[in-house]
Amino acid sequence: MITLRMTAGGMARTRLALSPVAEVTVWLWLLVLGRRHPLFGDVGPVARSVLCHRDVALVASTLSRGYAPDLLTPAPTLGRALSVLDDQLDKISGAAQEAIAEQVGHIACYSGQVATTVRDAVDAGTFGRRAANGLRVFWRHVLADGWGSLQDSMEADLAGRTRTMADHGLSALLGSLHPDIRWTGESLRIALGGHEENVTLGTRELVLSPSVLNWPNVALQVCGKDSAVINYPATGLVANRRRDPGVLARLYGDTRAGLLADLDRACSTAELSVRHDIAPSTVSYHLRVLHQAGLVIRRREGHYVLYQRNPS
Repeated sequence: MITLRMTAGGMARTRLALSPVAEVTVWLWLLVLGRRHPLFGDVGPVARSVLCHRDVALVASTLSRGYAPDLLTPAPTLGRALSVLDDQLDKISGAAQEAIAEQVGHIACYSGQVATTVRDAVDAGTFGRRAANGLRVFWRHVLADGWGSLQDSMEADLAGRTRTMADHGLSALLGSLHPDIRWTGESLRIALGGHEENVTLGTRELVLSPSVLNWPNVALQVCGKDSAVINYPATGLVANRRRDPGVLARLYGDTRAGLLADLDRACSTAELSVRHDIAPSTVSYHLRVLHQAGLVIRRREGHYVLYQRNPS
């Protein structure tokens, strides 16, 4: 049980916000651990193909079964989701070397060792910059195209939570986040993996952030000097959605899903551009990602390159 003791000053600084980088990190974490999401299933071949990128692999090497460095998921600021993502990645890139060394050192407590590539990046002073780039690359190839649907779910949750706080107060909001989170009137008690810890937040802000990709779990980070973050599962998500054939399209985006569905016969980029009313450069980008993931095959026929869904 984790007990977060709150003061009046801390409660006054409690706020709600989306954390795009937390969604990116948890999807990469599922890939590293070889787990399936309860709603979306397998992380997918696109995610596995991007793991070959050296900076994505660097971040992946820091994610162990029981620990991920808090510096990878800085507290989100207020603003539009994509500007918040840029701000979070800037914070990762500019993280203090002392904080990086300390948090990377904790990895050994959970996995027994720290990867040589990670140690080398920390020693060279490049870890923050490369970790931010790795998360950006993973975001761009794996989640960016379907971000709108994920964001819609999280913003719907935020709207409901905001109404709860406006109508019934902060205590009602804190008591409604998750069955494993209980508000006592002066502290939050969070049942989290058998850990026992008492933390006094003091005047630090508490950021409450809904998550889709970490559903149905709760995640907590309290190491920051200025803020603590609770990632709770967004409402409105139900387990039987995994049987909905459109759920992967909502995760990865209608564009790639639509192109893939249309490739039962070989097509050129120009043909797909006209049929889907998408710029040729955009079609080429998505086809390249699908090809790298092994979902489509391509062959040259005269002056044209034709793409087709991989039958295997």
